[in-house]
Parts: sequence; C-alpha cells; structure tokens
Amino acid sequence: MLNAKKILKFALSLVFFLSLSVLYTQAQYYPGYGRGGYGGYGGMNRYGSDFDNPKPKGPLDPDELAKEETKWMVKKLKLTDEQEILVSSLNEDYAYQRKDLYDRIKKEFGETRPTPQQISDAKDKMAALDDKQNKELEKILNPEQFKAYMKKKEDAKKKSKQ
Repeated sequence: MLNAKKILKFALSLVFFLSLSVLYTQAQYYPGYGRGGYGGYGGMNRYGSDFDNPKPKGPLDPDELAKEETKWMVKKLKLTDEQEILVSSLNEDYAYQRKDLYDRIKKEFGETRPTPQQISDAKDKMAALDDKQNKELEKILNPEQFKAYMKKKEDAKKKSKQ
C-alpha cells in the first residue's frame, strides 16, 4: 500500500511538472505571454498583434520617423516656413544617422547577448548623436520653441522609463 501511494504521488508530481513545462514553452513561443513575451504584458506590443507578427521589427523607417517628428514640431512649436525646411532636413539627416548607428551597434553585438559595458557604450553613442542634433536645433529654433522641444523629449524619456 505504501508503494502505491509513493507511485501515485510521483505520477501526480510528474504530470504537474510536465504541464508547467508545456505552459512555459507556450509562453516562449507566443510573445506577450508569460516571461517569454515583451515585458510580460499579454496580447499586444508596440508592433501590433503578437499573433499577426510574432517577430519584433527593428526601428521605424528613418523617413517616417523624420516626417512624424517634423509634423509634431510644425504643429506644436509653430515653426515658420524657413524653420520647417531646415528642421525637416535636419530630422531626416539624423534619423538616417541613428539608423546607421543602430545597424552598426547591432552588427557589433552579433548573435551574442551584449555585455553591460557594450550596452552602456551604445547608449553613450546614441546620446552623443542626440546632443549633436539638439545643438543644431538650438540654432534653428527660438528659445521658447527649443525649451518646449526639450520638455517634450524629457517627458518622452520619463514615459519610456515607466
């Protein structure tokens, strides 16, 4: 009788652990669920439905990114026609520079997981590019416009950390 209890207990434990492993592998296969998903949030990510496109995309197209940023700046900062032309060109140029930098960094990492130092270096490179763009924008925008632009960037940074 004692052996039957041990066998039953072992069988139940085995079934329990097998079911957990199936659930874990499903969480890995379907992004957005469990630990294998995007940040542990279920169902959707910033790329749309996980089931329509289970593989995340890279950064947005530089042209689209530049157009969206310029559109926001024209609307919210009330750019003059001359400023719009200059800002549009600048945004496009830096969008392509960011894309090139992103591709170079991604190539450096290869298929291996980047070290904390590599991640820090990549962030520093992106921040340096941002600073360079900000200095050029400061020459194009008036002080009020530049202040509003920097506030928007700061708010976006805070929001992304949440």
